[in-house]
Amino acid sequence: MKAITKVKTRLSQPEKSLPELPISQSLQEEGIMKWTIKAHPHLVFPVDAMFGTFGVMVGMLYLYGQFHESETFRENTTGSCVFISLLLVYLYIGARKKTVFNYRITKNGGDVEYWLDHSKYTGHAFKGIAVLSFVVVLTLIALDPFFIWALVGPAGIAVAAARELLNWENEISHSSFKWDRPHLIFVDRKRGLVVLQRRYDPDIPFEENYLYFQTFLPKDRLDEFLSLAKLYAPSNVDYEEGRCYE
Repeated sequence: MKAITKVKTRLSQPEKSLPELPISQSLQEEGIMKWTIKAHPHLVFPVDAMFGTFGVMVGMLYLYGQFHESETFRENTTGSCVFISLLLVYLYIGARKKTVFNYRITKNGGDVEYWLDHSKYTGHAFKGIAVLSFVVVLTLIALDPFFIWALVGPAGIAVAAARELLNWENEISHSSFKWDRPHLIFVDRKRGLVVLQRRYDPDIPFEENYLYFQTFLPKDRLDEFLSLAKLYAPSNVDYEEGRCYE
């Protein structure tokens, strides 16, 4: 976490400030809460602003080219703007892609596994591109054996990239926390985000020495999670509400 804005509301005593919500019977007996959600792990406004600026620059370049005297310059400018626009759209879709979070909370802590929200056909598409790349390279070598020397240059890079695409898998990552560690629980209701933070402790093993744990929740279950935090987190934990910025 790089920064958190000044809080709008400070809840120093969770017993008095947090609403008393009924917890389901299964949670009372097992202390377990599970949910899966798609969310942006980062703020999207900076992404929108950056790509919007690039889009305006490309549009200005296109208009400049259309009023140029040289026809060749106009054609080159139009082609370049089309290529750059397609590239920006591709990058924008990737930057705005959501992440799937699969949470499991118990009375001892919680864990999450998360992965990018790719389409189920993404792997097949990548494998198709990889096979096509191999076919093109092999065809060029068959037509002109001298082309094999290109494998030490751009063609070799293309083959290496195609090999990575052929073996592509949507990687699943994991993270976890324990209820006895947080010193601050920060709530951003607008994003449906609860952040469990703690100070660095050199005595804790490296793999458990997290500085914060992001919890994205459906907004209608956010108070249910805070009720669990009130039950299992240390009584001296501070609760704050406001806007969270990574």
